[in-house]
Amino acid sequence: MILCNGKKPNSPTMNKGEGFFKKTLRFTKIEHTAFSLPLLFAGAWMGADGNCPSITVLLLIVVAAIGARIFGMAFNRIFDHRLDAQNPRTAMRELPSGKMTILEALIIALAGLGAYLAACMGLGGLCLTLSPLPLIPLLGYSLLKRFTSLCHFGIGFCLALAPLCAFVATAQHLRFTLPALIFSVFVFCWMSGSDIIYSLLDIESDRKNGVYSLPARLGAAKAQQTAAIVHIVGLLSLALVLFLTGGGKGAWISMAAVTIALILMYVPVIPVSVRFFPISTVAGIAGALVPVLGKV
Repeated sequence: MILCNGKKPNSPTMNKGEGFFKKTLRFTKIEHTAFSLPLLFAGAWMGADGNCPSITVLLLIVVAAIGARIFGMAFNRIFDHRLDAQNPRTAMRELPSGKMTILEALIIALAGLGAYLAACMGLGGLCLTLSPLPLIPLLGYSLLKRFTSLCHFGIGFCLALAPLCAFVATAQHLRFTLPALIFSVFVFCWMSGSDIIYSLLDIESDRKNGVYSLPARLGAAKAQQTAAIVHIVGLLSLALVLFLTGGGKGAWISMAAVTIALILMYVPVIPVSVRFFPISTVAGIAGALVPVLGKV
């Protein structure tokens, strides 16, 4: 493959002067952890019976989340590097462009795994025992696009585990409360629907390269209708969480913010990339505040 500047992807001139730390930050998209941290705090809050967990527990949860994300994202990029090279939108990512090697990506993945396991160990025996379970969907969700157009629900499932894992980290048991379970349904629907919207960016490339996605299969209009149904189910789930956790003024304001943000995700004049980030992120953050502010 030759890029538009005439250089091969593995050209040494492309790697010159590129710091490994800077490449790692861009490769792992650490800023997108904003999707999960508020959800983790909400899960931890519910696991602590509506109280703020200790700073130590919260820090360990954050380290575990960042480590797990780095692990999952790194393998996502490794598995997808050939597909990324065929897509003009993703061809300049670190692996397909040659700015990073597979070995470097594996080192980053293992570093993330190490941080995740160390944090789980700090959170106690139960968390360490259960630690392999979230890694399975994190490792495999990016492979779903090769087999099924329902792949969007794979990443939704991964993120839906976040508040439940944080619940266990603070509660130290698996007896989930009803609000915690229903909140995870909201997270699943919010992320799955948002990923369908995001996939609109790649509809032509997906069709050309045989990548499965709902936009590629159904077309843009029907895919957005499907995403809207998923988001409506998510809103209804969050409304139920609101009532179960007290329905205070702060929670109602947060609920309104979620509703407005999700509506904006279907405004055609807003670029799809903006609809996904930051608008979808706003919906997730506001949604996480609903159980936290239940009595406020």
